[in-house]
Amino acid sequence: MKQIVAECKRYIAQNKQPVPQKTIKRLVFRKEISIPQVQQYLAENMGASFNERLFVLIDKSGQKDSDVYKKALIDRRLFSKIRCDKRYVPSKKTVLALCIALQLTEQDANQLLGSAGYSLSRASEFDLAIAFCLNKQQYNFNDINEMLYQLGLDVF
Repeated sequence: MKQIVAECKRYIAQNKQPVPQKTIKRLVFRKEISIPQVQQYLAENMGASFNERLFVLIDKSGQKDSDVYKKALIDRRLFSKIRCDKRYVPSKKTVLALCIALQLTEQDANQLLGSAGYSLSRASEFDLAIAFCLNKQQYNFNDINEMLYQLGLDVF
């Protein structure tokens, strides 16, 4: 475990991006936009929802829903809410737990996170530690939580 923690610390140090000190003011453009234009843009550019992407990944894994939510340490009622409400988006930590339970690659995890409006940030030690685990194909929650604890980070 000490070797894994040391290796994870090096990974975080090498990949962490500094937080910008100054915020840049965003430009606001004033132009008439019609609702049909917005609807057309949405229709042309909208990707799969989190719900859709999650259940495709579960089907591809060959696992039962109950196996996935148990592995992810997710309550049955929360999982039912995810299944039944196509617009429901769980917390980032819940999505990460599902990524680990499904044994996703970092790329697949980022796609699932993206469908929920999240990403693995290079400015977050927790996110980098999870990316490290995904890259090393470490999917055991006990081991991951032990590593996170030793790094002084939140656990699942």
